[in-house]
Parts: sequence; structure tokens; C-alpha cells
Amino acid sequence: MPGKSRKPSKSISTSRKSGNAANTRKSGMRRKNLYGFAATVIIAPFALFFSFVLLVLAGVFGPVPDTDALSTIRHHEASAVYSSDGELLGTWFVQNRASIDLGEVSPVFIDALLSIEDVRFHSHNGLDYRAMVRVLVKSILMGRDSGGGSTITQQLAKNLYPRKTTSRAGLLVDKVRENILARRLENIYTKDEILELYLNTVSMGEETFGLEMAARRFFDTTPDRLALHESATLAGLLRSPTLYNPRRFPERSLQRRNVVIRQMENYGMIPSAVADSVVALPLDVRYNRITENDGPAPYFREHLRMEVQRILNTGPGLDGNTYNLYTDGLRIETTIDSRVQAAAEQAVATQMARLQSAFDRQVAARPVFGKNDPNIIRRWQQTSHYKSLVAEGRSEQEISEVLHLPLPMNVFTWEGDKDRELSPHDSIAHYMNFLNAGFLAMSPQNGSILAWVGGINHRYFQFDHVKSRRQSGSAFKPVIYAAAMEQGMRPCDYQRSQLTTYAAYNDWTPRNNNDEYGGYYSMQAALARSVNTIAVDVLFETGIPNVRQAAARMGITSPIPAEPSIALGTAEVSLLELTSAYTTFANRGIPSSPYYLKAIYNKDGDLIYDFSNPNITGTREYAIPPEAAAAMVGMLAKAVDEGTGQALRSRFGIRHALAGKTGTTQNYTDGWFVGMTPDLVFGTWVGGWSPLMRFTGGAGYASQTALPIAGYFLNNIAGQPGLPPQPSVFHPYQQTLYTTSCEDQRDDRFTDRVRSFFTGRDADDARIVKPEKERRSLGKRIRGLFRKD
Repeated sequence: MPGKSRKPSKSISTSRKSGNAANTRKSGMRRKNLYGFAATVIIAPFALFFSFVLLVLAGVFGPVPDTDALSTIRHHEASAVYSSDGELLGTWFVQNRASIDLGEVSPVFIDALLSIEDVRFHSHNGLDYRAMVRVLVKSILMGRDSGGGSTITQQLAKNLYPRKTTSRAGLLVDKVRENILARRLENIYTKDEILELYLNTVSMGEETFGLEMAARRFFDTTPDRLALHESATLAGLLRSPTLYNPRRFPERSLQRRNVVIRQMENYGMIPSAVADSVVALPLDVRYNRITENDGPAPYFREHLRMEVQRILNTGPGLDGNTYNLYTDGLRIETTIDSRVQAAAEQAVATQMARLQSAFDRQVAARPVFGKNDPNIIRRWQQTSHYKSLVAEGRSEQEISEVLHLPLPMNVFTWEGDKDRELSPHDSIAHYMNFLNAGFLAMSPQNGSILAWVGGINHRYFQFDHVKSRRQSGSAFKPVIYAAAMEQGMRPCDYQRSQLTTYAAYNDWTPRNNNDEYGGYYSMQAALARSVNTIAVDVLFETGIPNVRQAAARMGITSPIPAEPSIALGTAEVSLLELTSAYTTFANRGIPSSPYYLKAIYNKDGDLIYDFSNPNITGTREYAIPPEAAAAMVGMLAKAVDEGTGQALRSRFGIRHALAGKTGTTQNYTDGWFVGMTPDLVFGTWVGGWSPLMRFTGGAGYASQTALPIAGYFLNNIAGQPGLPPQPSVFHPYQQTLYTTSCEDQRDDRFTDRVRSFFTGRDADDARIVKPEKERRSLGKRIRGLFRKD
């Protein structure tokens, strides 16, 4: 019917229902697939990452230390050398590290460290998830620098097991391994133990590991004494030890330090007023680099290193264990006094800089070495550079071109190291033109070495002149005079200064420095004025064998030739030997052998090697009678007061008790001075590497070259706080028992007549002496007539 709606058929209704159901099913499937895809997208990375973590744990990408390994952490520690007054002299190491306890660290540094590196250190379990999220958001999503996200525990894991690759995959493995290790470390150690391990392993730049070495390197202090601004500087350094190195990049380091200070302020560790005041401070770095070549006493440390290595190689210590010098953190205690050492090094530097300047002016006018000088060529042929060129089959022409090819290099000068372009030839000539020096100071009573300076700069001149043998000139004469005192001669015995030719020794004719002869000198005056002709007479009258034996008893181990020229100091001895020999005079005739190594301790503080002083515990014998030693002290005091050493009084103003003797070898090649106070014996040598290296005039006398080092040294130690002043007079047992109140020189005509009677010649005539026996007999007869006891 029109206008009346028609019901849908049943078939149509059913069709629609089925269509809707199908659509619903399809929609559900799509949603299900979408959810599944989303779940896969979300879960799969986690599953993959979890699988990756399991693979790392399983050691597929390399071993992961287990709990047992982490419970027995052992890292290499540097062995340290200490002075007798407790100062660090140097270290020997594979890694420059020294362990400390957390209680030895300033609390201020701990606050500075935590504020900038891991402020939630005490609340997390090794992983700081908030920091991780911050890194993720800032680095990945925002593309900004996020700062460090690693906790101190994670950094410790990296310190203990350094990363070995820089690839992205490798870094991911390392990061997962560090997270695993961080959790394990937290389960094994307390927070304080983790912090202590971290402070002993962290790299602080310049091949320095741990806070102890960094505090010493950059601020010349110890961790317990670090001030707030120093603590902030070192804490700021950790993010990038090279980038924030306070020595190399002071401005950058200062900015980083101030960031740390503000962080401490933000976290309530310091008041704002304190933060403001510290931020206004300069960086104040007190750089103290101690390496093999730098730092106090490098020549001594190298001598000591070889000795300690020899000791360690001989067998186990007192605890039955063997030790490695470079990894076991040994503490080596020595007799060196850091204050005396500093005074000695400063004295050598002061004098040698001045002396080199004068020598350079002489060389400029009269060069010692010309182009292609044979001495330079010989030095060149000894270098590894030359030998490598020969090994490569280079021709002589090619090698010569290399020798004269300028290269950029850093060279030593007394104004500081300089960057220059020099050929190997010119570089060798540069260093060959330097004068060098040695200095040694020791206690005459117990032989303790207090200062040891083997040269002017260990980095560039590693040859140790404390141990090298050189002719000693007149500095050897006291050994001869001491033997003469033992044989019965006296300070007030008189000897005639006369030009003499010794036929038995190839007509050898020793001459005085001033070439003046005549008159009689007391023994003490002859020594003070270094009269050569009388020294030879004394040698013959004493007997060469007796002098050689006395020298050996006094501690000189170098061979002494059986030649009369030893009276002029031609015997080659070391500064160590001759200085030790002079202890005989200051110590009642008993020589003190050099003593410098006291003890060695392991890193736990246990004594493993004990070296008692043989000068105290051992049996000691007289080298010369006590009265002879006392006489020598008086005679050597006269040499300083009135003889060749008087510049110590006049120029350097030294007023305390002092004795000593200069020595200048032929052609001014070597200059010596060996001296003593009541409680100190010291010796110094100055010269070049070759006899060609010498002054050509009076500037080459030892009183101008070596003696000033002693003068500077004595004045330097006088100003050192903590060192006792030198006594104004010698000890009673060092006072002479012989009469020394006699004229220095006299014209004794009666003695001349007696000599003329025995010899049949005028006293002023030059002599020709033949057999030694006749000479000794004559001298003894005349001396017996005119002795003044």
C-alpha cells in the first residue's frame, strides 16, 4: 500500500548483521595486530638488550670479573723514596700511584668530588637511574651536552678495567660491563671502601693516578691538607684531566673550579659567602713534577734505584716475600735531608749559571770545537740515531747530510729549556760546551749522605759526577800530609821550597803555581798555600807506599799510582771517595763510609729490609792517629782562613768553624774544593767532559770554579729553617794537640848552611835528586834538627 513502509526482508536483515559482525571482527583484528606490532616494537628492543646483557654476562664479548676477582682487587703502586725528614724525593713505577686511606683525605675534597661527580652517591646502588634519564633526554632527544651520567662506582669499574676499544659496539659492551661491575662492587664493598678505591685508581692526568700523587703534583701537598680551592680544582679535573689541567690550561681550569664551587653551594655544602670568596681567588698552582729526571736528588735516586734493585734481586725480605720495585708500592727511606739537598742544588745552579756565562764568552772568542770536529764526530757515532742509519745501509754521504740537517728540538740552557732548530752536529756541540759539576755532603760522625748532586741537569746530562773519577789536584794533598803526620812530621816543621829535578823519574821537575821558589815554609803554611815543591818533598819523606796505604785506610778505593806526581793530585779519584776520606780528619782519625739507605718497607708498612749504619754498629778502626787528624783539621782551617780557601771568609762572609782545601788540576781542567765544619763534610767538583773544556787563565782556579759552590751552599743551609746552626769552633777532639803557633815562612840561614854542608851546594841552587832513599834520609836528618814540638 502506498505510504506504508515495507519491512525489510529477513534475508536482508540477516545480511546486514553478518556484515557488521565481519566489520567488527576486521576492526578487532586490526587493533590486535596494531597492539601486537606496538608490543613487538616496544618489547623487542628490551628483549634484544636483555639478551645482549646476558651475552655480556656470559663472557661472549670478553670476561667479566666475578665476585672473587672483585674481592681481591690489587693495582700497581709506585715505590716511593723519602728523605730523612719525611719528604718525598721521587717514585719508581709502571703507574704513578700511591694508595691512601679515606681518613687521609680532606672532607672538603670529598664534598667537592660528590657535588660535581655523583651527588647521590650515598643513596644509589651503583647506578643512578635519574642521571641516566637525564643523559638520555638531553643527549638523544634534545641534542645537548648532558654532563656525565656515570656514578663513582661505575667510574671505579672503568678505572679497574679500562676500556680497550673506541668502536660504538665496543663502547656499548664496555658500558654494560661497567654497569654489571658497578652493581657487583656495591654488593661487595661499603660506600667508604668504594670511595677509597676510586681515589686510589682515578687518572689525574700527566701519567698520574690517584689523589695522593695529584695533590703532590699540582699543589705540592698531601690529600689531608687540601684547601677548598685546591679540592675544587682537582675535583673539576676529573671530567677531563687533559682539558682541565691547571698547569697547561689555567683559565679553563679556573672556570671549571668555580663550577665545582657553585655546585657545592647549590647542594648546601658551603655557604654562599664562602663560595663567593673562593671564586674570587686565583688558581694558585704549586706545580711539583717529580719524575725520573725531575724533582729533588735525581742523580742520587738513580744510584739508589740500581742499589735497591740489586738488593731485591738477591732474595726475599724479612717477611719471606719477594718484591717488585715498580709495582709493589715500597717505601724506601734514605739519609738525604731535603733541606740540605735543596741548598746544594741551588748552590750548584747559582754558581754554574754564572760560570757558564763567563765560559761562553771565552768560547765565543776561541771556539773549543769546530765544524766536523773529531770529538763531535765520535760523539755522533755513539748515538742510536747514527747506528740506526748505518743499520739501514745509508751511505756516508747520506749520514753526513742527516748530521747537518736542522731539526726542531728542545734544548737545555741556564735561562730555561728553549725550542730551537739545530742539526744533530750543532746539538752535540751545544751540549759539549757545557761545564758540569758534582756536589756531596755527609756527616763525618756517621757517614750519612745528606746531599748528592751529580750534575747540572739530569734530563740532559745523566752522567753522575759524584761517582766519576777525575784528577783531584791539590785536594789530594791532605791525604799526603795526614800520612806524614802519622810518620812523625808536625805542622810546624819547616820545608824549603826549591825547584827540584828527580832523575829517577825521567827528570821530572814539579813547579809551583806562581813559579816562585826559595824560603822555608811551615808544613801548615805549605798546605794552606798549596806549595807544590814542598808537597813532593813531604811525599818522598813520608814514602809513597805509606801514602797509598793511608789513602786506602781513609776509604779511597781507586788505584793510587806509585808515582811522585800523586803529590800534585794526578791520582784519579771520585768525589764520593775524596769527600769520604776527609771525614777521617773530622772524626778523630776514623773514616766514615758513605751510608744512604736506611730501610725498605712494604705498602702495608712492614719492615722488609733493614740497613743498620755500619759506622755506628760495626767495628771501626783508625786510619790515622787522632792527634794526626786533629793536626789536619787545624792545618785545613788555616787553608781557609789564610790560604787558597779564604774567599769563603772574605767573599761569602762565613764566620763559623770551617776547614778545607782547593784543588786545581793541570791546565785548569778540574776544580775541587773539599771542606768541613765540625758536623759536616762536603766536596764539590767543577769541570768539562773533556780536558779541552777549561778556562785559559786564572778564572780556571778552583777558588773561582768549585769553591763558590761551597760558599753558596753554606750560606743556603744557614738560612734553612729547622737546620741547626754550624758551630763557631771545632769540637774539642778536633783541636790540634800539636803546636801550630809558628811563622808561616822564614829565611833560615843556619838551616841553609846545614843543607849546604850535607849537599855541597848553595841552598838557592836548583836540585837534582836521584835515589829516593837518599832523599828520605837527608830530609829526616834535617827535620830532626829543627822540629818545634
